[in-house]
Amino acid sequence: MSDISPNRLNDALTRAPSLAALSGRRTEFAKAERVWSDVLEPELSRREESRKATIRAAITRSIIGAGIPIFIIILLMISTLVSVDIISPGLIFLVLVSGAIVSATAWVKVFTMKSQTKQLILSAACEPFGFTYDTLHPDLSGIVDLKTLASRAKELNAAYSGKMNSTVNTPLGAINMSSTNGPDAPTPAFEILKTVKLLPGHSRLKFEDLISGERAGTRFALVEAKLETGGKNSKTVFQGILVHVEYPERFLGRTVIARSGWWKRGRYSGDLKKVDLISRELEEAFTVYSTDQVEARALLSPDSMERLIALERHFSGGKLRGVFEDGHMTLALEAEDQFEAGSIFKTLVDPRRYASALVELGLVCDLIDGFLTRDWVQGRL
Repeated sequence: MSDISPNRLNDALTRAPSLAALSGRRTEFAKAERVWSDVLEPELSRREESRKATIRAAITRSIIGAGIPIFIIILLMISTLVSVDIISPGLIFLVLVSGAIVSATAWVKVFTMKSQTKQLILSAACEPFGFTYDTLHPDLSGIVDLKTLASRAKELNAAYSGKMNSTVNTPLGAINMSSTNGPDAPTPAFEILKTVKLLPGHSRLKFEDLISGERAGTRFALVEAKLETGGKNSKTVFQGILVHVEYPERFLGRTVIARSGWWKRGRYSGDLKKVDLISRELEEAFTVYSTDQVEARALLSPDSMERLIALERHFSGGKLRGVFEDGHMTLALEAEDQFEAGSIFKTLVDPRRYASALVELGLVCDLIDGFLTRDWVQGRL
């Protein structure tokens, strides 16, 4: 997604352990050093010079584009002796528009390179777990000039019209390709959370970074979502991770969990009753409602809750909430962009890009394992 802090990306890589340190932590990490040296490092090294050249071209064209209206204004001032306010809003707007037009295709190439780098690194990180990864980005690799940019936009609009609202994030902003109905959700999590009122109202949505596979004998899918109000004063009302995990058996009731002080709809949700948790600390941190008190307490043991908190802490997220019902656990966590594999403005040949992705995937596995491998799960549900 587009609203990402470079500092947060840098911090994520700084915190990443070395591949050597990771290799002994879990069986999926055992070949991490070999994957880096044999697969990722050679390929990223091959792309590094292209990255530098692509970014240089984009910056140069931005400067040239922004300088064109200023140069024209200066010539007019010299030839007509008419004074013009250089910092006027109108001129600033012209500078921005000119810079965007001249550099548009160059920044699309930067975006494409960033997307391809994410796909390479996250796919490699998912492989030892048996997971699959998809950026969910449209293919913009064939865009070389304004003509092909316009042509490609028409193709995307024709392809997605009536099916989904394809929103493409570029350095020039978000390009909305279709209707306001929104894209087809890549996992059931979105509709489930919306139904139980755990997502805010919105008029636009987009998805990115889909990770799916099997773990602990069950299927799961994780995706990043961004919800916006739309209109002239559009604002982001949710940005974070949606997690959907299928259970081997159906739950006996419905249990809803949320960080205390945020969610208050539970008391108005039919036969849901407030659950008193075993731990006083967890009781103060979370609000839990359920139709089955016994099941809810068994499900949300201190160990399981700690795994939820660890997920929240690692992703620097907040307002964790979710629902356990029928045969699924579905969670939402507000957080800045995750699974970014580092900044495109930094060298690609950095093993911490790969290490950071492995750590994030390992944490997701820990969460699923904690809820699905306990004895009571097999015996009760």
